[in-house]
Amino acid sequence: MINGAWLLFATTILSVYSVGQVWLVQLSSYRLWAFVGAGEFRAYHAAWWRSIWGVVLAPAALVTIGALLMLWRPSPGVPSWAIWLGVVLQAALVAGTAIWWGPLMARLEAPSGMLMDRYQLLMTTHWLRVALVTAYALLALWMLARSLGLGVD
Repeated sequence: MINGAWLLFATTILSVYSVGQVWLVQLSSYRLWAFVGAGEFRAYHAAWWRSIWGVVLAPAALVTIGALLMLWRPSPGVPSWAIWLGVVLQAALVAGTAIWWGPLMARLEAPSGMLMDRYQLLMTTHWLRVALVTAYALLALWMLARSLGLGVD
């Protein structure tokens, strides 16, 4: 069986990794889309989508799985409210991605290139996703410090 402390450690490491990638996407990757030519945007967007499965989506899925597994395998010293808060943050992230950000990204393309109004909507609303990923990582770091007895009450 998975030890709760190791589960928390692995989930925390992956969540910190996710913070780095979501900020990079928000501050660099998405901003560069505006510089892709209209004739090339469809191919660029398709290549980008295929490229994120291993480096973005897989780690994000593992963080969500880790957050859920902590309900059954909590780490010593971590209060249950913190684990539940983590599950809520991950549920909001998954729901927002499935209901809003994913479909919005899928509808960015037009024969004339990228639809700028939808792109601007993505750039504006994606900050909430950045906040959710960052909040979970901060919570995971707090839970890890608490579990290690580092006196972070």
